[in-house]
Amino acid sequence: MGKNKLKQRQQRNVLASGSTASSDATTEDSRSNKKQKTQKSTGENETEVEIDTLSFDDAFSAGLAFEQLESYDGALTAFQRAVKCQPSHLGALTHLADVYSAAGQLDEALKCYVKASELEDGKKDASVWFRLGLAHAAMDQQLKATKAYKKSMKINAEALKSSKDADEEDVVELKKAYGVTLAALAEAFGELGDLDSAVKVFGDAAVQFPDNANMHYNLANMRMARSGSAGDDAFDKEVAQSLERAIKLSPDTRDFVKDLAGYLEQHGQQPDRVRELKAKAEELQKSEKDSESENEEDSEEEKENEEEESDEDE
Repeated sequence: MGKNKLKQRQQRNVLASGSTASSDATTEDSRSNKKQKTQKSTGENETEVEIDTLSFDDAFSAGLAFEQLESYDGALTAFQRAVKCQPSHLGALTHLADVYSAAGQLDEALKCYVKASELEDGKKDASVWFRLGLAHAAMDQQLKATKAYKKSMKINAEALKSSKDADEEDVVELKKAYGVTLAALAEAFGELGDLDSAVKVFGDAAVQFPDNANMHYNLANMRMARSGSAGDDAFDKEVAQSLERAIKLSPDTRDFVKDLAGYLEQHGQQPDRVRELKAKAEELQKSEKDSESENEEDSEEEKENEEEESDEDE
């Protein structure tokens, strides 16, 4: 399986977790721009404010505004000021690291993430360790990345174990974060050429979260990737069993159904089951198209209603 395909399979349903490792954007080092200015709206008048004179709260707020606008030069200057005011503030430090990363300054981003992970609250923050892992991976330090990802997963796993009384939404977010980190860890092992460890990662996760369909699906795909890498075309019953578990947990997920049908057919296994799965996949595809059509019709109807209301107001 090709590297890009492997990455795509590993990261199924991986929430855009906000990867901070973009290397496309570039910016000049804003530390040389100590006089970076922003503007505060005061009715019709506007007042220029030098960022390096701002308080922590104002600098942090300015940084968030610049970051949202993807104005990295201003964001860097503002967050640098915030960190200067409060060097141990986790939020300021991680936002500074995020902007460095988005601006392509990976060395500086890594330094900030390391500092954040050394803070008392940072040591217990799974997202900090995840970002640190991404930073290491972006610098092609895959072994260090795996260690950071494992730390993040450990924190998330502990939080999940103690989340019996937590809101359902919080539990869902924790599981999402765990899944994202899991995929990143498996990818790092893949980059190291250690697919055995990647398989073990997903295998352990499937045991720890037996009711999570994506864990079983990812385990199946990682086993297929390992076999493909080794040139082993033999039928792997563990792949089929993992896909069956995924389908049992989420019977209406078409990818699960389609992949099992394809795998069984490829190896000449269970022809009756293959026909059943193909029929199910077609049924799900039709249902998806019908749902899309209904959504489009609803959108058109809403648009027409809005236009009618607008005409009446005029």
